[in-house]
Amino acid sequence: MRINDRSLAYALLRISLGINFAGHGLIRIHSGVAAFAHTTADHLAKSPLPHGLSYAFSYAIPFLEAILGLTLILGVFTRVALICGAVFMMLLTIGVTANQQWDIAGQQLLYSLVFFLLLLLLERNQFSLDAALRRTTEN
Repeated sequence: MRINDRSLAYALLRISLGINFAGHGLIRIHSGVAAFAHTTADHLAKSPLPHGLSYAFSYAIPFLEAILGLTLILGVFTRVALICGAVFMMLLTIGVTANQQWDIAGQQLLYSLVFFLLLLLLERNQFSLDAALRRTTEN
């Protein structure tokens, strides 16, 4: 049986994005969420965003990244993970644009584009737990 190249390409991009996100989140959790949240909130202190909101969201970021990353690696709840990831990127972009960090905003736009492409091509998600679960319920 020949592997469908488009489905393989989809899986490789989905897993790559998942590794990127899981890596960010898990390393930040391992290094200390409090230190990350404090540093991030300090960077946003000069922005017009409320400090308490920035600080609270900064605490959540590593856990959100880890969860999004792991679900994308496994390909479980892929549609929901992609939608949540796109919204997450929007929220991060609000923070960096409020802080006038245009170079980071450009990088985040690239992540947003990958989320868009993966969601657009979701029917190619054949190498995933979602697809395996779908196959078992159809039989």
